[in-house]
Amino acid sequence: MPEPCPTHDACEGGPVAGELQLKAALLDQVSEAAFAWELGGTWPIVYFGPGAERLLGVPAVDAIGRSRRDLLSARFPVPLAEIEGALEREGRWAGELRHTARDGRQILIESRMRLVEGGEGLERRRVVLETGRDITVRWRAAEDLRESEARFRHMADHAPVMIWITDPDGSCTYANRGWLDFTGQSESDVLGLGWLDAVHPEDRPAAAEAFLGASARRGTYRMDFRVRRADGATRWCIDSASPLLGPRGEFLGFIGTIIDITDRKHAELLLQESEARFRELADAMPQIVWTADPEGRIDYCSRQWCERTGAAVSEALGEGWVSFLHPDDRERCLAEWHRAVVTGEPYESEFRFGGVAGREHRWCLCRAVPVRGPEGELARWYGTATDIHDQKCAEARLKEADQRKDEFLAMLAHELRNPLGPIRNAVEVLRRVAGQPPSLARACGVIDRQVSHMARLVDDLLDVSRVARGRIQLRKERCDLARLLRETAEDYRSTLEASGLSLELALPAEPVWVSGDPTRLSQAISNVLHNANKFTDAGGRVTVTLSATSERSAALRVRDTGIGMEPAMLGRMFEPFSQADRSLDRSRGGLGLGLSLVKGVVELHGGAVSAESAGTGRGTEIVLRLPLSRGPEPSPERAAPPSGVDSRSLRVLIIEDNQDAAETLQALLAMDGHRVEVALSGRAGVEAARSSQPDVILCDIGLPGGMDGYAVARALKGSAGLSPSLMIALTGYGQADDRRRVLEAGFDLHVVKPFDPTSLPMLLARSRSGGEVAGGVPGRPGP
Repeated sequence: MPEPCPTHDACEGGPVAGELQLKAALLDQVSEAAFAWELGGTWPIVYFGPGAERLLGVPAVDAIGRSRRDLLSARFPVPLAEIEGALEREGRWAGELRHTARDGRQILIESRMRLVEGGEGLERRRVVLETGRDITVRWRAAEDLRESEARFRHMADHAPVMIWITDPDGSCTYANRGWLDFTGQSESDVLGLGWLDAVHPEDRPAAAEAFLGASARRGTYRMDFRVRRADGATRWCIDSASPLLGPRGEFLGFIGTIIDITDRKHAELLLQESEARFRELADAMPQIVWTADPEGRIDYCSRQWCERTGAAVSEALGEGWVSFLHPDDRERCLAEWHRAVVTGEPYESEFRFGGVAGREHRWCLCRAVPVRGPEGELARWYGTATDIHDQKCAEARLKEADQRKDEFLAMLAHELRNPLGPIRNAVEVLRRVAGQPPSLARACGVIDRQVSHMARLVDDLLDVSRVARGRIQLRKERCDLARLLRETAEDYRSTLEASGLSLELALPAEPVWVSGDPTRLSQAISNVLHNANKFTDAGGRVTVTLSATSERSAALRVRDTGIGMEPAMLGRMFEPFSQADRSLDRSRGGLGLGLSLVKGVVELHGGAVSAESAGTGRGTEIVLRLPLSRGPEPSPERAAPPSGVDSRSLRVLIIEDNQDAAETLQALLAMDGHRVEVALSGRAGVEAARSSQPDVILCDIGLPGGMDGYAVARALKGSAGLSPSLMIALTGYGQADDRRRVLEAGFDLHVVKPFDPTSLPMLLARSRSGGEVAGGVPGRPGP
């Protein structure tokens, strides 16, 4: 109801005016602004306090008498008639008004109006006392909050994850559109703990316990559980949340997200099944299967580790496996493994590792390959360790057997060569006897050829063994294959003609340059010619051709008109001990090593060999293909000949325990005019050398009496007062190690038995000119 005004004079400055002004002044004290206006008409302002002036920016003198509606432009929340009605009925009204201040500012005022009535009759007046409080700041904060909440809800509803919020008690107050659409729940369904209704019944108790526990301790929350989707399907989800804290750190509740991880769960399940199969397979394998991280730390070993070492798998993890390595292998093995880890290259190593309780160290072959991620980064290592102990032991036995075989072959060659020397010397003595009958000359020729044949067999046997083990070292140079072939074939022409065969050469006039060892290539060519000679009857023909088949290789062909070969034999003819003549009489002879040696020599030069035959009785063609050498042709140089052959009479000392060999060699050298002395032991030889001061010493290596040829050489080289002598080692041992030991002992030359006495002058000349005799009969390749 309106409050009565004491008299009409209240608004005219009468007795009550002071009371009204007092009330308005009191209102100014308790509110930000106070003013009064008369209800009815245009609502003229009758009072405008200081607070109103400050708030609305209008001086009182400008406001008094002016219309409340016009002067104070305001937006009322309801029609003015409704406000007047409330004042008429209830005598009061309250609401929020949006004012535009004189300076243009938009302000929100919390307004309270109270109707005060006074006077009677026509003088009756009704005055509205209005107070206002500026709530612009609060209004703007609320507006900002509403906008922020609107933006958050918009963002949350369009987020690719489900989002929810709770209050401090753990009751859900919000779930975004993602959760509602996913589960089919409504906004009201999720409130409180209603969201749990969408969780799979089997997972619901655990989910509730985990969530309420996190809420009670105000900690983070994370859990996987199944959710019933709106279409009835069950999906795996991960639910995670963090505490929401107020400005003073007070707990306001949780904000969390839920993500569908069904595909990931299925992938994890498949991965678990795959890992289980991998472990089953790894445990079933005889090897130790292991994996390591990118830094090379072992993180898995199969159960074979336990069976091999007797140790637990945990003892192998990290770098624990290192303690099981053999001490002699540990440093090398670790260095190789660390190098692989740094470079990311596949790892392979052989080492020994043992076990607990004194288990023996066994050899194993360890291999590992790196596995890389999508960006090429090293992700992990997969490896195996295979027990190769039995294989290693077998290799050691084979190596020992191979060593014994080498020793046997060397001893065999020595024992076979020793008797050849005296035989050849004796034949040469007989040849020099004047007036010998033709039958004796023929017999000497037969013996000489058979001695040469025997020497060739021994050399081939040793050469094939060296080729098979890769122990032949090539002394390569750029050479003209056409010239080498012509010289070798011409040297062999007399041998072919002695067998009743003709030799035809079809060689290019231009050089055919290859990079090779001339001595070894000549040996291979000689062996092919020897093969043609052996398997071609008298009256036959041997044809040698050479052509450049392309810009990369040359083809050397040796064709004969001999016995030919069955097709089945063509593939085996270059194998050791393989022969076309398998008849009982073995009239062709030989060990079947010559062509095997040819194959080895040609392949060492990067070439290849092949054979063709139209069949038995239709001849054979052997083809040697060698890579051509590209580059500038060497300038022609004349080789400086040795400084003459020494034909003067020499003092020669022969130190040889084989009396037949010593005496026959002595006789031959004496026939050439040399003064020869023989010593049958090493000690006797040293004494003879010191007393006779020989020009040349021919010394056997295998001497009896505790002083072999090496000791003789060392003793003579260290003798004071002994004139320089040419020291030649005569030995049945012709391998590379034998030659090295000979030269290290102090000999000047190494010559393999049987020694050709006629070569002595040439050896002297080559020694003086700095030439090297690689071993064997001059012209014969060394080891």
